[in-house]
Amino acid sequence: MKKNGKIVFVGCDIVDVTADCAVVKGRDIFTENGLIVKIAPTGGDTSGYAVYDAVGLYAMPGLVNAHAHLFGTGAPSKILSGGGAQKLVLKLVRSAFGPAVLKKLVASACAQELNSGVTTLRGLGDFRFSDLAVRDAIKKGKGKAAGLNLLVSGPALTAPGGHGDGTFAVTASTPAEFAALAEQNVRNGVDLVKICITGGVTDAKKKGEPGEVKMTEEQVKAVCDRAHALGKKVAAHVQSPRGVEIAAKCGVDTIEHGAHMSDEAAAALKARGGAVVATYTPAYPYFKLPPEMTKLDEVRVFNSGIVLDGMTQSVKDAYAHGITVAMGTDASCPFSTQTGMWREVIYFAKLGGFGTKAALYAATMGGAAAVGQADKTGSLEVGKRADILLLSDDPVSNPETLRTPVAVAAGGRLIARPKPKRNKKIEAVLDGLMKEL
Repeated sequence: MKKNGKIVFVGCDIVDVTADCAVVKGRDIFTENGLIVKIAPTGGDTSGYAVYDAVGLYAMPGLVNAHAHLFGTGAPSKILSGGGAQKLVLKLVRSAFGPAVLKKLVASACAQELNSGVTTLRGLGDFRFSDLAVRDAIKKGKGKAAGLNLLVSGPALTAPGGHGDGTFAVTASTPAEFAALAEQNVRNGVDLVKICITGGVTDAKKKGEPGEVKMTEEQVKAVCDRAHALGKKVAAHVQSPRGVEIAAKCGVDTIEHGAHMSDEAAAALKARGGAVVATYTPAYPYFKLPPEMTKLDEVRVFNSGIVLDGMTQSVKDAYAHGITVAMGTDASCPFSTQTGMWREVIYFAKLGGFGTKAALYAATMGGAAAVGQADKTGSLEVGKRADILLLSDDPVSNPETLRTPVAVAAGGRLIARPKPKRNKKIEAVLDGLMKEL
């Protein structure tokens, strides 16, 4: 079936994420030029449309992975911890061959995300603007990820010694320098700006300090003011209550990972229409698996537990104050693959304790709202992008059905037999962890 052709998905049962995931039986979904143009009881006139027989299948919106990095596979490595391995990789990335290597890695990651059911993807931190090159190719309908709704930040911004310094982030010191970097990213064509206010698990040196504040209020405000003036939202890596306070009060739109949020911080974030983006996918294996498997030391394992608790508290605080909640996989981190969004849904539901319906909403409508795309995707409604997952079972009663979508439609492109590439060893380890939930 042609991309952007007229396709009707006949006889499916729709999972309505806008109505507490109620199942609407026997519907035909008509799509044209990448949009949903009609939803009607099955049995009507389908002439002029290519017919996809979806009888017995469940249709739901494509997933929104609101936080990923696209330069890695999720295979555990010592690269993130620094040292010689990291230096060697960075030398390659910065070489003349770097852009071509990076583009291939990012394009592959996008294809795996799409084949695993992610139809809207946000890349938050890259090397040499490699995400932008792939995004632009996708917009032209090129590559195996054609149809994917990809939003990218380019390199993140951080302070010297901050999270991502020397890797997927560039550094500044003064508020003016931060504002200039934000403007530079926007001029280069990013969809949003990413900053790293606090440290993270992979770069913390002491137990109890995964969210050590690295950016000042003045620096954060300078970035947000400049980005907003240029029409762009700001996402912030934050893993401590103080970091959340700075982010919310100084203009950040989406708090990534998160920690406890005070009433004052929540009020500021809500007034801005902001969101919290949970990322359980790397934190859970970091905390549960032995260091020899994750390639992380005991300090980072300990701090992962703090991050897990902080993330859950952040979501609870957001719900208590009526703030949008979304989720992402933080893909490229050890044991966070580009095919693991289905796991994030289950982690959110079970590990966070929020339930499957809340998880499905956060992975669709919540994610769409968080990334500024609620008018375009996130639910199966007329006028929105034809971002559709066809599943063999009801995802509410059996969320693991998300692991193997029968078909994926993204912006008018139909992948009738999606085949995401998975690392069997990593999958086996993660499957074992899932049994403990």
